[in-house]
Amino acid sequence: MLVWLIILSGLLGVVAWFFWRARAQPAPMRDKPQADSQQPFHAVSIRRGKKACAAVRQIGGQRFLASDAPRLPLRGCDVDPCQCRYAHFDDRREDERRQIHALQRGFIDAVGNRERRVERERRRSVEFA
Repeated sequence: MLVWLIILSGLLGVVAWFFWRARAQPAPMRDKPQADSQQPFHAVSIRRGKKACAAVRQIGGQRFLASDAPRLPLRGCDVDPCQCRYAHFDDRREDERRQIHALQRGFIDAVGNRERRVERERRRSVEFA
């Protein structure tokens, strides 16, 4: 009788361990978002769920090319189940940044610069004319 009790409690222990281990495993990884062939710079950012883990908060709305985006849930995510989703964009840029850089380098008509493309030799700078 005692032997059967030991065997039965051992079997129950093994079954309980399997259930505990299956529950403790992380959620399966979702597929990465695929880049659209018509939009080569299709980008995504991670839209946080109601409860966001530290890994998602650290990224802070950063945009990724769809092919380079990290899979959800992120490694180190301690929220079960992860409620984060991808937000999709046509381009990785948030705004038109070229104009700011052009102003800094003097490529546009600003602060004394004038449009020189209408002149005959536009590669020659104003200082050497």
